[in-house]
Amino acid sequence: MRKSMIWARLLVVAVCCHIVSSAETDRRRVTNPTYYNVGGVLSSNESVAFFKDTISNLNFKDKYVPRGVTYHDYSILMDPNPIKTAMNVCKDLIGHRVYAVVVSHPLTGDLSPAAVSYTSGFYHIPVIGISSRDSAFSDKNIHVSFLRTVPPYSHQADVWVDVLRHFNYMKVIVIHSSDTDGRAILGRFQTTSQSIDEDVDRKVMVEQVIEFEPGLESFIDKLMDMKTAQARVFLMYASTTDADIIFRDASYLNMTTTGYVWIVTEQALDPANAPEGLLGLRLVNATNEHAHIQDSIYVLASAIRDMNTSEEIYAPPSDCDNSGSIWTTGRLLFDYIRKQKLENGATGHVAFDDHGDRVHAEYDMVNVRAQGEHVAVGKYFYSKETQKMRLELKEHEIIWMGRSPSKPEGFMIPTHLKVLTIEEKPFVYARKVDDETECNSAEEILCPHYNASEDTDQLYCCKGFCMDLLKELAKAINFTYSLALSPDGQFGNYIIRNLSHPGAKKEWTGLIGELVYERADMIVAPLTINPERAEFIDFSKPFKYQGITILEKKPSRSSTLVSFLQPFSNTLWILVMVSVHVVALVLYLLDRFSPFGRFKLANIDGTEEDALNLSSAIWFAWGVLLNSGIGEGTPRSFSARVLGMVWAGFAMIIVASYTANLAAFLVLERPKTKLTGINDARLRNTMENLTCATVKGSAVDMYFRRQVELSNMYRTMEANNYDNAEQAIQDVKNGKLMAFIWDSSRLEFEAAQDCELVTAGELFGRSGYGVGLQKGSPWSDLVTLAILDFHESGIMEGLDNKWILRNNMLNCEENEKTPNTLGLKNMAGVFILVLAGIIGGIVLIVIEVVYKRHQIRKQKKMEIARHAADRWRGAVEKRKSLRASILPSQRRAKSNGVKETGSISLAVDRGVRRRDEPRVPRYMPAYTPDVSHLVV
Repeated sequence: MRKSMIWARLLVVAVCCHIVSSAETDRRRVTNPTYYNVGGVLSSNESVAFFKDTISNLNFKDKYVPRGVTYHDYSILMDPNPIKTAMNVCKDLIGHRVYAVVVSHPLTGDLSPAAVSYTSGFYHIPVIGISSRDSAFSDKNIHVSFLRTVPPYSHQADVWVDVLRHFNYMKVIVIHSSDTDGRAILGRFQTTSQSIDEDVDRKVMVEQVIEFEPGLESFIDKLMDMKTAQARVFLMYASTTDADIIFRDASYLNMTTTGYVWIVTEQALDPANAPEGLLGLRLVNATNEHAHIQDSIYVLASAIRDMNTSEEIYAPPSDCDNSGSIWTTGRLLFDYIRKQKLENGATGHVAFDDHGDRVHAEYDMVNVRAQGEHVAVGKYFYSKETQKMRLELKEHEIIWMGRSPSKPEGFMIPTHLKVLTIEEKPFVYARKVDDETECNSAEEILCPHYNASEDTDQLYCCKGFCMDLLKELAKAINFTYSLALSPDGQFGNYIIRNLSHPGAKKEWTGLIGELVYERADMIVAPLTINPERAEFIDFSKPFKYQGITILEKKPSRSSTLVSFLQPFSNTLWILVMVSVHVVALVLYLLDRFSPFGRFKLANIDGTEEDALNLSSAIWFAWGVLLNSGIGEGTPRSFSARVLGMVWAGFAMIIVASYTANLAAFLVLERPKTKLTGINDARLRNTMENLTCATVKGSAVDMYFRRQVELSNMYRTMEANNYDNAEQAIQDVKNGKLMAFIWDSSRLEFEAAQDCELVTAGELFGRSGYGVGLQKGSPWSDLVTLAILDFHESGIMEGLDNKWILRNNMLNCEENEKTPNTLGLKNMAGVFILVLAGIIGGIVLIVIEVVYKRHQIRKQKKMEIARHAADRWRGAVEKRKSLRASILPSQRRAKSNGVKETGSISLAVDRGVRRRDEPRVPRYMPAYTPDVSHLVV
């Protein structure tokens, strides 16, 4: 029961939805009109009648007209006066609320279709042109609602490209008038020829563009310029009258004879003097106005049918007086018409591009025969199988210029070429001269350099690998040449000039730019083959294979004044110095406190030797370490002698290790490189103290820009890049640049010339040097074959031996094998140490002499003081003895009588002395010498 109720509810919902949908459809059907008026501005009464019949028949075609919908026609004849035409459109067409207007072309004049487009376009009423082919109608800023069932004249450029590819004509000259259509066909041809095929080798190159003002009187000057060009295929857009003048002058200059190819647009086929062998295009159904009327009405009906089912359609404006409202339905209708396709229209497959122009239009390829007969020799049509345009030509039926039955080559091979080169050792050496006679004709070639800043030519004489190659090529494939150096001294870079300018475009500089812009014919230089350059120029097969490598200066061990100390680290030297003095101290203590260290040994001369003191212990320790003879001051105790033997073993090991390491540091071979190659981590994550660079805009620079994994490295080195290789190599020699990344051939040559330079790591980015030529140059195959022949015959090997190898590698290898010898810079520190010892000894002896003299002066003073003290001491002693001898005499006098005593006393008081008594001053004070200032 429950399931039954659920199904019932779902059924009710579905019925309600169906009712709502039906109501919405009915509402739209009620809202949208059932009557649609279609206007026509036609060129003749026959076209008007056909227009009416087509509308009447349309109402019975269910495929285009839904049931209940009816179409009505309103048509007028085209007036040559565009103002009257515009007024008639307002009165007779817009006044009847037409949904679209089909417009033809007047019998005279060409402004009336534009008047219809302006008038209807103001209200966004779609206008379908059936004969107007001017390119101006493609501009939707002016003709906002204009479509057409015929293609503009500029679309013939699409057919040109396919015809050129069919005949394999890759270099052409374009001749066009300076009006809108002429410039439009040039622009479309250049765009289509460069983008229609992904194969860059098959892109059509425009050698020259000749533009002229309509209304020509003479074309001889332009034709003379064309005659000097290589291309012999001329594409021309011109009116009938201008084409008549061009063919007249071309015939006069014999430029319509054998070897020339002229392919023209429709108007240029009509002159009476069109030369025999001319090829041109003719639009199929171009003049069949009835067929275009039918296709335009069916396209309009299909658009209204599709629009009627999904959009709300409002009535169009009814007069031109109300200028304030714009019909929004008209914009939608224009978009719906543009999206329509008629698979089997009266004029073929009908479709429109974004500009409302007809695409997939069919053309006949016409060949002009004798007496102006036009014969179709091919067709350009829409293929339903591939859904693309297809070209079919009956090549065997074509009569070429000069009545030649075979297809011309399409170009003239010049026998004198302008060749460019660039100074790059050893491939090109350039020597500046004042006069061309200074060049050695046997080896050098004159190669002037144009100085743009001074507008002068500077003369140089060039020689080298590439110059010899150029001579061999000229002999092998028979051409003459004039040689010049690169104007800006660079190989060429693809850059944007005038970045501030809104229309700035990329362009080539240097050698490549000269070739791309056809200011030169050939480049013979060490020019690397890479994809960026190959897109714009042709390369021969490589004449030398090479890669990219890194040049650096060989690392040298720094020879400082303390080079002899390098075998040991600072810590080890300090430990050795400390060990000497510690061992000396221990030896002194052991010998001093040992019971067997202080005994005396009798010498031969009867003297005795004292025990070891501290000074002798230090002398002993240094003498053992330095392996010098020790004659005195050796330890006497057994314990000290054991330590002395251990110290001698230590000294032997230290001295042997020092000697071995010194030889390794000063004599052994130096490391050859600092870097291991391009994958070295120091290059990938460049440090501030490791600078690397290449040449700006070079093939190596392009290689790094292509490699994503090298992006970090490239961003770092980009700021260091040089303008030329010479300056970079010189900075490597001077130590200003750590690593220079460049072509292996050049860097290996530099390393062979200077043994202080070396290449690091393996080659990467392998490629080759090739001869550069213009895109599509007739010399490309000839140069390639000649180079291959040179490889087989050994000419290239001979050039390698002459210019690149030149026995320089052998010299460097011999230098590498020669053992390094010690020089003054290695051992200068030892000599300075000896000099310091000498100076130290002299200073010490001076100190010793001064000190000794000071000691002698002190000793003399002490002697004088000691002598004076001795004299004073003797006087005192004598006086004491005298007194001691007089005292007993006085005592005896007292006992014997007074007189005797008095006389004796008087004699004593008067100072009577004996002969042997020293003379002493009578009143001499006691003398005590002052010896406080003396140091004993």
